[in-house]
Amino acid sequence: MSALSEVLATLRAEGADGARMQAQTDERWLQGRSLYGGLQAALAVEAMQPLTEGLPLRTLQATLCAPVPAGPVRLRSQLVRRGKNTAHVETRIVDGEATLAIFIGIFGALRESVVQADDPRPPAMPDTLPPPMPYVEGMMPAFLQNFEAHWLAGEYPFSGKAEARRQHIRLTLRDPQPRVGLAQVIAFADFPPPVALAQMRKPTPGSTLTWMLNFVREAPADSGLEGWQVDVHMDAAAGGYTHQSLAVYAPDGGVVALSRQCMVVFG
Repeated sequence: MSALSEVLATLRAEGADGARMQAQTDERWLQGRSLYGGLQAALAVEAMQPLTEGLPLRTLQATLCAPVPAGPVRLRSQLVRRGKNTAHVETRIVDGEATLAIFIGIFGALRESVVQADDPRPPAMPDTLPPPMPYVEGMMPAFLQNFEAHWLAGEYPFSGKAEARRQHIRLTLRDPQPRVGLAQVIAFADFPPPVALAQMRKPTPGSTLTWMLNFVREAPADSGLEGWQVDVHMDAAAGGYTHQSLAVYAPDGGVVALSRQCMVVFG
């Protein structure tokens, strides 16, 4: 077990009501001391599904409170409110009575509206695709080996570039199951590290504090796991907290999700 689809397949209900679930994870998905935030969020959204009545996810809000170790992950879900068109569902990753992460999923029915706006388009691709970012075991977060990442613009973390404010990355998720759903989009959306780390001259810890991910449309059915793009911009930073926005683009160039993160850097 290592691929995202294989981890998701381990998710099992612990009771008849579907409110308590457990999944099995391994060290291949660690990001420092904690499981990759994109994996935590993907598991949380999967755990929410029995309570959504089939409504599509519109917004995911996350607060990452404490490290989530590899191994068994226990999730507790509850329906916060069900209205005429929307459902609010909360899922917590827990360790006994301790809460390690909180996720709120807002699911909403399609609404008729005269309001339309053109999708933002991804930045232009370079004529030649740069080589993928190398993975160095023991020196880089373990979860990176689940992706192939090409830096199209911006700098790698710890490049010492004081002017670094943006990254544009082409991503492929390494997984034998090629289907793209919510979990895969979430995994792509959380890939970029704090852009601020590119300003650092030596390895420095950084992590997500809060995260909001808004879904613009479903991924095209024929997308596959190759050729996704994320474009991320650091909007502001002060006092060790950074604020960055991100767009996730499907291989056809259409935007699928928009993200805002508050992140902390320890340096």
